[in-house]
Amino acid sequence: MNRVSPRQNPFSKIQSFFEGAMDRITAAGPGELEPAEIAHKLANAMEDNLQLQAGGIRLAPNVYDIYLSIEDHRRLSGGQTILIEGWRRGLEDLARQRHYVLRTSPIIRLHADSKLHRKVVHVTAELQDAQHLGGSDAGITATKVFNIEDMRRAQAALPDAVAAPPFVGPGAAPSSSFTAPGTQNVAMPPAWLTIRLPQAGQEIYHIQKPEINIGRQRSNDIIVEDKRVSRLHAKILYQNGHFTIFDLGSVNGIAVNGIPHVKQHTLRSGDRFTVGSYDFYFDERR
Repeated sequence: MNRVSPRQNPFSKIQSFFEGAMDRITAAGPGELEPAEIAHKLANAMEDNLQLQAGGIRLAPNVYDIYLSIEDHRRLSGGQTILIEGWRRGLEDLARQRHYVLRTSPIIRLHADSKLHRKVVHVTAELQDAQHLGGSDAGITATKVFNIEDMRRAQAALPDAVAAPPFVGPGAAPSSSFTAPGTQNVAMPPAWLTIRLPQAGQEIYHIQKPEINIGRQRSNDIIVEDKRVSRLHAKILYQNGHFTIFDLGSVNGIAVNGIPHVKQHTLRSGDRFTVGSYDFYFDERR
């Protein structure tokens, strides 16, 4: 997991903002949850849920849900408008600093969860289209496109993709995918992956778009639930009439047809590759 060091931490410069905000809301006593702790959780959630796009564009999640104990929620919710503004500014600073792309200014929502203990914070982050966000709600402000020049470059770099339902490893949740508007469809031959799972059994994944991401992170098209697998582990691209698999700098690499640590390979029907404990069989002849 990427951690933000104090020197790099974009939230450090708004620490005084949080302190002033808490003075106006209710001061945190010894051992109580501090807004800066939530800021760090939000930063980690952004970095853990990046989507790697064509051309090296890194698309950051724009919707964040913060779950707190009932006691912590009661203490912070009275000033959530002020706090959310500070957290939002911190996320925008982080995106700017790391050259991430945000579809909209970050939307942050605060929730109470009776199952959580005091000082426990759970943050979820996801990518949503602006048109699906609509209206306003507690903790939500009107959305705007953030870093518009990066967005234009991202849209120019991305082919139009026909959304394929993501393959999800056991116990994982489906992820959303990004499709750039206004680009041309890419004509591809039919292709499939037969995915053999660690506990026997198999799944068939129909490749229906020119870019398929594989890894442990929830934003991938194929999510591999294995600690040996990197968050962004591998990518299959259809280009120049061929499907090619690329290692994205993963820790443990990809084995193709029994050869370990393959960095790039043009796939042909019958090829097999392994990511963690998952075996893949590529087929264009169905």
